[in-house]
Amino acid sequence: MEYDRYCDLTMRGGTTSGVVYPLAVASLARHYEFKQIGGASAGAIAAAFTAAAERGRASGGFEKLAKLIDWFTSGTGADQWRLAQLFQPAEKTRALYRIVVATMQKRGTTGRSAISCLFFALLGAVGWRAKAVLGLMALLWLGGPVLWSALLAPSVYPAWLGVLVVVLALACLATVLWPLRSSLPWAAWVVAAVPLVLGLAFSRHYATAAVVLLVWLVLSLAAVSALILVYGYAMQKFLRDNARSIHFGLVPGTGDFRASWLDRLAGVPKSTGVPPLADWIADRLDSLAGTEEALTFGDLGDVNLVLMTTDLSEGRPYRLPFKETWQYCEECLGYVLPGRVVEQLNGAVTGAKCPLHEHMPLRDLPEREHLPVVLAVRMSLSFPGLIAAVPLCRDGRVHWFSDGGITSNFPIHFFDSLLPRWPTFGLSLQPYPDGDANEVWLPEQDASTSGTRYAPLGTMPGFLLSILDTFLDWRDTMQSALPGYRGRIAHVRQSADEGGSNLFMPPATIRRLALRGQHAGDLLRERFQQQRNTDRYRWIRLRMALREYQELGEQAADRDALYDELLDRFEIPEALHEWFRTPPADGDPFRAEIEVALDHVGRLKADGPFDGAPPVDPDLRLTPPE
Repeated sequence: MEYDRYCDLTMRGGTTSGVVYPLAVASLARHYEFKQIGGASAGAIAAAFTAAAERGRASGGFEKLAKLIDWFTSGTGADQWRLAQLFQPAEKTRALYRIVVATMQKRGTTGRSAISCLFFALLGAVGWRAKAVLGLMALLWLGGPVLWSALLAPSVYPAWLGVLVVVLALACLATVLWPLRSSLPWAAWVVAAVPLVLGLAFSRHYATAAVVLLVWLVLSLAAVSALILVYGYAMQKFLRDNARSIHFGLVPGTGDFRASWLDRLAGVPKSTGVPPLADWIADRLDSLAGTEEALTFGDLGDVNLVLMTTDLSEGRPYRLPFKETWQYCEECLGYVLPGRVVEQLNGAVTGAKCPLHEHMPLRDLPEREHLPVVLAVRMSLSFPGLIAAVPLCRDGRVHWFSDGGITSNFPIHFFDSLLPRWPTFGLSLQPYPDGDANEVWLPEQDASTSGTRYAPLGTMPGFLLSILDTFLDWRDTMQSALPGYRGRIAHVRQSADEGGSNLFMPPATIRRLALRGQHAGDLLRERFQQQRNTDRYRWIRLRMALREYQELGEQAADRDALYDELLDRFEIPEALHEWFRTPPADGDPFRAEIEVALDHVGRLKADGPFDGAPPVDPDLRLTPPE
């Protein structure tokens, strides 16, 4: 059948986990032509790249897509961190971004200590007044024990006081420092011990030495408190004054960032010519598709690309491209998109001004045919706090669009129908379950629950993270477990240091993840290119659909009289005439057809011909579109 050469594809978001997808897609493309492609967040990048490669299939689009992995993994020196180099801060957010990057350093991967990088990041994150306060606190911390020991300590102590102070000081020292024994480098211990050693050196009595230890602990606690207060105030002030101007994120996606010496001391990789994220996406889309200008949805032809974004102002998801009319400000979009893309939009000028830039007119966002794909991708991948949100306007108000994964990180429902013609494949991500070392899991096409995602909870951070994951993903997780869904979703396993927010994955790790993705694509292709497995998928979907029709029939039979009477007496209000091409004159113009439809559906009641129920029995209901 012709349909057996077609497929749809949906990919889960996961920031850097997107490196899983290029080889998986290239594997599926060996047998299938992609008709509909969807994703959210990092999955939106992969979905757009897949659509562009399908458009440029004849000119080697999928070969170019596969070579992206070579680009990520072929560098040496600073070039090996190309993935991290895509994330480039704005000038305003440079200092905060240093702190984020510093916390990602690991000696085993980047060769840098997170503590030493954090020191330089914090040093450059505040102004001269805050530096002065911290400097005075450091002098007090360094000189306090010496000052006490040399000048202020009494010459005689009661013996019991000396013993008590020694015991209390040692207990405090053990309580504070023992949990940090494995996380601090030896240099940090040496520096921290300097004031203590100097103070002990000037001690005139063993009790003085004990009090020096206590003074050192008190001053250390005061120094840490001062550090927290200074940086907490600086952070609060910066966000209060600048949150909207930086679009609520550290990385705008475009710009001309180059790492300074202080950036590099904080762990930011040396600039090697890698473009910022949105520029790189736009360039790759054009290369894969073979277009000279920014790739538009109209350029994709018969390929239906659908991405998920979240309108935080309305508190709801939206599918991209839009069906609604929106306006944009050139200055707003110029902060998050390459200049050439903003120029290509060339929307008609409206009579309104941008609420964020009163000197800038609002322009109409182009219709689907002329909408650049990179804009939709950029709106879907705005990871909260890290990647800046995208503002658009409607009715004179600003709407902030952020990560599509907030509302659906794995929109496997995008292309669903009761009786599909071809499968919608899913490429998903999950951690390794306990006792299962398989790198890729492709569930069987039945209703078994073996292999269901499971996260062992042993720590409070893990518990809180599980709450967040459940809050965001529960609907996608349950949808993925349904018969007719589960057997066409390949799950790529990741460990804690792979994918996710790990910007500094070594080339070997990136290639390992990419090869897992290729294996996932191979498994899906090999399963469904066999006719018997595709027939099994369609049969499962048919039986599930008919069972839901049967339950609908039971409702129709139970409520037949109620709705028959309604059709006889209900007059259509004027406000509802727009539901019809021809306004009704007397009751519902399709009354007879509705009665026939309800009568036929009512025959499929509980004792109907579709016996049996799968262990997971879904609900048939009306839901609003995104």
